[in-house]
Amino acid sequence: MKKKGMLLKGIVVCLSIAVISCAFVGCGNKEKASGDSSKGDKIVIKIGHTDSSKRSTNKAGEWLGKYLSDKTNGRITVEMYPDGQAGDDPQVVEGVKNGTVTMYFGLASVLASAVGDKASCVDLPYLYDDYDAWVKGTFENGGLELFNDALKDSDYECLDMMYNGMRNVISNDKVYHTPKDFKGQKVRIAQNDLNVQIWKHMGANPTPMAWGEVITSLSQGTIDALDHSIGVFNDFKIYEMAPYVTITNHCSSPYPLVCSKKWLKSLSDDDRQLIEEGVHKMCEKQRKEERTNEKEYLKKFEKSGATVYKLTPDEKEIFKKETKPVYEFWAKKVGQNTIDEWLKTVPKD
Repeated sequence: MKKKGMLLKGIVVCLSIAVISCAFVGCGNKEKASGDSSKGDKIVIKIGHTDSSKRSTNKAGEWLGKYLSDKTNGRITVEMYPDGQAGDDPQVVEGVKNGTVTMYFGLASVLASAVGDKASCVDLPYLYDDYDAWVKGTFENGGLELFNDALKDSDYECLDMMYNGMRNVISNDKVYHTPKDFKGQKVRIAQNDLNVQIWKHMGANPTPMAWGEVITSLSQGTIDALDHSIGVFNDFKIYEMAPYVTITNHCSSPYPLVCSKKWLKSLSDDDRQLIEEGVHKMCEKQRKEERTNEKEYLKKFEKSGATVYKLTPDEKEIFKKETKPVYEFWAKKVGQNTIDEWLKTVPKD
């Protein structure tokens, strides 16, 4: 009995030591220590997109990589895949879902093709008049939340939005003052129902075309004009072959930055908070930088001999009036309530 008693005491002492050890050094296989972001599983965030590697969007991703690496002593890193290295936009969107890439940024219309028409509401014509109105509508008046509502039945989550640039028009031979000036003009657009409707009401002949065909088609006169952002006009030097730029600001055309909800849920609370904070800092930085860049690009276009024309308030009102039926058309697809919710985000004068 005496030996058994001593044995039992020995077991209790060993168990006590083990418990104390776990309390100090931690038990289990995962490296995790509260308050120490350098501990835990390694995370590689792969961001795919089709923008230029030199554009503010890609540079912002590179900034995020340094930010997260510095915060975690290299445990969380970012790999950028610009210029379509991870595939065309629809492929990268699919890649987010199946895990071949972690994040994607690109046009809302690309996401809409995967999740439904509500995701395109952010591109309704003249929803926001300019950059400042878009920023306020998106980040103060609920636009970002509405966009995520459009994604709620999918595996996608929009963490933030980058500024691609308000959409404008660049042409081979003239600037445009009213819809009558667009009559007979073939304007290249990205293929989706909303774009087609917008440009029919803008007065042009909308011509859907893959991006890879645009430069050749523009130089050969197959198309007369192109609908895109000032940053894209600059990156691809389109102003050199089509030296007429009309500042229509007809769509806000942002770049939603999305990831998989499943991936987000797989992160620890600390890692998720750190990554989301980094993304918000990155996107705010990118938006300001791209807006500054736009102003410099326009000066650059003019110095090269291009004509830059901004619609007068009266001319803009004509285009707004002509594109009003697009809202009725889109309401049949997404419901009037959805349209009304988006209109509530528009800043009041």
